[in-house]
Amino acid sequence: MRPGAVRQWVAGEQVSLTRVVTQADAVFDGRLHHHPHEQWLVMLAGELRLQIDGEQFDVTTGDLVLFQPHTVHGAVGVGSEGAEYYEWFAPARYDGLPGYVGRSPLTWSEES
Repeated sequence: MRPGAVRQWVAGEQVSLTRVVTQADAVFDGRLHHHPHEQWLVMLAGELRLQIDGEQFDVTTGDLVLFQPHTVHGAVGVGSEGAEYYEWFAPARYDGLPGYVGRSPLTWSEES
């Protein structure tokens, strides 16, 4: 997890949910990744800059984003007020849960 951001995870059998709070001074290294999960992002507050398959998008409060499985993506910046958002994953991801021992489903992209 990048400095300047906090995540909280919950997971069921089919879906997992992460709440992310990113401070305005969070450090972004530009690294992109992909995974076999569908991922939904729901912006609760602030602004976030995303890169998805080589294109950059700014998302703000109330925006919804769907990342298809294996889409190369990542957050590459945050607005001056920081950001708060939810991320849903299906099937569920367990790698963010406290005490998780195992491999991450993320594959880091050479594009970043």
